[in-house]
Amino acid sequence: MKTRQILLSPAMLGLVVGLLALGGCQRYEWTHPTRSLSDFGRDKLSCEREASRHYPVYPVTTVEGGGFIYGHSRFCSRTRHGFGSCFYEEPIYVPPTYSTRDVNETPRNQMVESCLFSKGYQLVPAK
Repeated sequence: MKTRQILLSPAMLGLVVGLLALGGCQRYEWTHPTRSLSDFGRDKLSCEREASRHYPVYPVTTVEGGGFIYGHSRFCSRTRHGFGSCFYEEPIYVPPTYSTRDVNETPRNQMVESCLFSKGYQLVPAK
């Protein structure tokens, strides 16, 4: 079997590397031109407290599925005159699944971000 070698120009190689970088998970970090990391911690905590006052944790439990599953098979005994009595498969009980989520999580996180932006922080790709 003959293999073929593919050569990429530097521009094409840069494009391929750029596309691969965009396809991955990009991490971001908060930066501020004049504030320190400890200042950021205090500012973020202040924003989180304010957001929690407006959007407290609000857990909601949802129920999905569950119930009896009835089979489609029936078994009938045959008599000389036709069919006798028929029996169906026993139903199977499947318990429901419960999940709980905080319905205020997204607006609370959005408010924290908005608060940090208002304090002059910027969200930039991590190095």
